Amino acid sequence: MIPEQKNIVLFIGSLNNDHLETVKELEKFLNRKLKIGLITTLKKKINSEIEKKLDIFLRCDMERGRIIEETLRPYHDNILLITAKYEFSIELLARLVSYFPYLRLPTKRSLKIANDKLEMRKAFTRYYPKITPKYIYVKKYSESILGEIKDKVGFPCVIKPTNLSTSKLIVTCYYQEELENNLKEVFRRVNSLYKKADVEVEPKIIVEQFMEGQMYTIDAFVNSLGKIYYTPVVEVKTGKDAGYDDFFMYTQITPSILSKTEELVAQDTVARAIHAVGLRSSAVHCELMKTSKGFQVIELAARCGGFREELLDNSFGLKHGLNDFLIHLGKKPILKITKNKHTVLIKFWPHKKGKLIGIKGLNKAKQLNSLVKFRQGIKIGEYAGLSKHGHAYVVAFTLATQTRSELLADIRRLEKWIIIETKRNGQSKK
Repeated sequence: MIPEQKNIVLFIGSLNNDHLETVKELEKFLNRKLKIGLITTLKKKINSEIEKKLDIFLRCDMERGRIIEETLRPYHDNILLITAKYEFSIELLARLVSYFPYLRLPTKRSLKIANDKLEMRKAFTRYYPKITPKYIYVKKYSESILGEIKDKVGFPCVIKPTNLSTSKLIVTCYYQEELENNLKEVFRRVNSLYKKADVEVEPKIIVEQFMEGQMYTIDAFVNSLGKIYYTPVVEVKTGKDAGYDDFFMYTQITPSILSKTEELVAQDTVARAIHAVGLRSSAVHCELMKTSKGFQVIELAARCGGFREELLDNSFGLKHGLNDFLIHLGKKPILKITKNKHTVLIKFWPHKKGKLIGIKGLNKAKQLNSLVKFRQGIKIGEYAGLSKHGHAYVVAFTLATQTRSELLADIRRLEKWIIIETKRNGQSKK
C-alpha cells in the first residue's frame, strides 16, 4: 500500500508533453490524483507551456549536494517516485539518489557507469569481455595516440564522446588520414556540444573497434532484485547503411525479423550488460550489434529509449512510460501484447550541410495512410547540419501498417519522395 501523502512524480532535468500524459495513465492505474514536479539546473530552458502544467517547478545549483537537499526538503516525504528521461538527466539523478534511500532507484555508482561509455566499457571488460569491442581512452590528439589506436584497436574504428546521446560526434574512420582529421574535428567541437546538450561533466573521448553487422535495440526494466523484463526488439538501420556519410538511427522498426532463439540470445547479452553495470530499479535502453562473433553491446543507458513509447504502443499496445513508473513503485511492468502491427520511425538528415531551402515530397508523405506522426526538426531558412556534428534531424515520420511488406513499401516511398535541399556558398545541394 502506497501512503496517501506520497503523491509527487518528480522528473529530473526536463520532460515533454508525452511524459505528462503518462502521469495521467499512472493516475488511472493507481486510481488517485498525483502532482507533477520537475527539478532542474539554473540554466536549463524549459518550454513555457510545459512549465504551466507543472505543480512543482524547482531550480537549483545541482553541482552542490547541500543545495539539492535543501531545495527538495519541503517535498521529500511526499515524493512517490523519481525518474530521468534524458541522457543529461542521468548525471543529475546520480547527484540526488543518496537523499532518497527508501525509494526504488538505481545506485549512484551504477548511474555513473551507465552514463559514461568509458566506465561502461571497463565494466563490460571486467565481467563479460565477449560483449564489448576493443577500445582506448583518448585524452588529447597526438601523433603517439594515433599509433596506440592503430596497434590496440585497428581499422575501421569509431570515435565516440562518452556522455553524448543521439549519435552526436560519433564518427567511423577507415584509415589513418581519416582518423587524424576526424579526431581533430571531434576535439574541436566536443566542448561546445557538451555545453549545448547540458552535459555537466568533463568531455571525454574513446576510440573503439568498429562492430560490423546488424544493429538492434532492446528496452528492458530491471527491478530492485535484479529481475529483468524485456520489451520486443527494435531493428535499426543506420545512416551509414542508408548511404549517408554519417552515423545515426535512420530507421527503427518493430517487430524485428530476429528468430525467437536469436532474440533470447540478445536478451541474455542485455542481461550481462545490466548486471555488469549493476543497475536496479530502472528502465534500460541497450543498443546491440549482431556480429559474426555474436551480439556485442554498443551502449547501455539507464532510461527509456527515444521514441520507444510510440513504437511499442503502435505495434504492441505497450505503455512504455507507465512501465517505467511501475518499476520504480516495485510493481511488475505490464507487457501483455494487445496489438500486432509493424511500426517504423524514420528520420532524414541532409546529405550536405547548409541553409535549408526546401523539402520536396512532404505533401505526398503526409497523405500516407500509414502515417502516425510527422515531426519537423529544422525549419526552412535554418541551418541543417549532420548528426555526427550534433545537429537535429530535418524531418521524421512514424508509420504503422498491418504487414511488414506494407511498411517496407511506404519506407521506400518516403526515400524516393523526401529530398532535402540545402544551400552553401551560393550553391544548392540535395
